[in-house]
Amino acid sequence: MTVSEPFDALTRFAEIERLVGKIYFRFSHIFLDQPEIRDFWWEMAREEEQHGCILHACKALIENYDDETSDPTISREKAQELEKWLGSFLQRGVPSLSVEEAFRIALEIESSEFDAIYSKLLNLGGPNIAKTMEFLGVPASVQRQKLKIALRRFCANKPDLLRLADQL
Repeated sequence: MTVSEPFDALTRFAEIERLVGKIYFRFSHIFLDQPEIRDFWWEMAREEEQHGCILHACKALIENYDDETSDPTISREKAQELEKWLGSFLQRGVPSLSVEEAFRIALEIESSEFDAIYSKLLNLGGPNIAKTMEFLGVPASVQRQKLKIALRRFCANKPDLLRLADQL
């Protein structure tokens, strides 16, 4: 009989944030010949990496808390589901990917339940730690606004994408 390790939500979701960063880094490499788009994706990737680091910092801050309670919706199964889902996007990040397809993938990611899980994880240490952690990085709401602005700039002739962006 194999005993599995206890589920560490902060570490696991920090890894998932880094996976999102990998997707966006891949996009930046795909669009190397388009500096503005390349730089946009590089910045998005860097912010996702930052979110992963913030979750690690949050873990270190609350490591010895006795009253840490995890949200039951943040489970090993949910982490595995998100990893598989995000992994499929990483596999789609090939040189033939269009700008519109990259933005469509980002919209799927940024409108998923993933941001809500990130916020719940930041709150494990209580509201003061959550607020401190949020100030260390770019809040998800600001990141979504950047995505909307970039979409309007680079995909202005794609009304379906613009409608999806407005729903963020």
